[in-house]
Amino acid sequence: MIRLIGVELTRARWRRAVLVLLITMIVAPVGLGVITILDQQPASADAYAQAEAKAAKEAERPRVKKEIAACLADPEGYGVGPADDPEVLCEEWYAPQPEWYLDYNALDLDAARGDAGLAVAVIVALLALLVGTTFIGHDWNTGSMSNQLIFESRRGRVWAAKAVAVTLVTGVIALVGTSLFWLILAARFWSADAEIPDGALLDGLQHGWRGAAVAGFAGLIGFALTMLSRSTVFTLGVLFGVAVAGSILINLLFDDPGPIDPSINVAAVINHDWDYYVQTPEYCWDGSEVTEDMQADCSEERTRDFGDGVLYLGVLGGAICAASVLSYRRRDVP
Repeated sequence: MIRLIGVELTRARWRRAVLVLLITMIVAPVGLGVITILDQQPASADAYAQAEAKAAKEAERPRVKKEIAACLADPEGYGVGPADDPEVLCEEWYAPQPEWYLDYNALDLDAARGDAGLAVAVIVALLALLVGTTFIGHDWNTGSMSNQLIFESRRGRVWAAKAVAVTLVTGVIALVGTSLFWLILAARFWSADAEIPDGALLDGLQHGWRGAAVAGFAGLIGFALTMLSRSTVFTLGVLFGVAVAGSILINLLFDDPGPIDPSINVAAVINHDWDYYVQTPEYCWDGSEVTEDMQADCSEERTRDFGDGVLYLGVLGGAICAASVLSYRRRDVP
């Protein structure tokens, strides 16, 4: 089995289209990292200290204290959820923050996870999917699949070797690319002698590692679907239709798309959890009496947890791979 995997890794290395995509999986995160640091600047220690002092001074103003006190007295009326800490949110919303007094757009590693970091992870995953379908599509397009089965007739082993090779290559390359993105952002802090918040870099790297795991999964799905359809074009068409039309239909047909929308579950895995919005029932806003049991349904914001996203992708991926293996073992190979 190890020898088979080695053969598949060598085959991937000699395919130009696959190599170009793998290189792009590194170049794209690096390019986005450079764009991010050019667009934003980290605050120096002195500038941030001055901003903190000004924010503390403004926080002592009576109107600010009055607003915070009113928020604490009626947190629900100010939009604080039942599961949230009123003291934390009221201070965050109404007390002046140092970032308000910085003269430039400060680079924020925490904010980057939901913006540039998520974009990097999604782009890398899409490229990994293309790697998976391109890698195996070549075998079907050239008719070399039948030749490969002469040397190893056990189709299950051949399928598994190819799947492991694709997942390994896309996952490792994605790990390098996403890690470089976060290290580039961190290097900008270090070069400006600015302090990185405790745990921010590790959180960013872990965000990238989860994105790399999703990329490996995407490479496997691209491979499995192409093994099932035996056509790269058909696979890409199906994936494009699911990504565009599928998401629209899900939102039209279901009040809460979180449990079945692929994009929400992927974001939940990459970001560790993901907040999204739903259409609340009519009784929430038409003046009807809302009981305590019904209040949860009246919240527009829902959260998809990391575990929920992993379970969703695991079930989906398992079903696709099972169908792919079954088809490969039973259908004739031209």
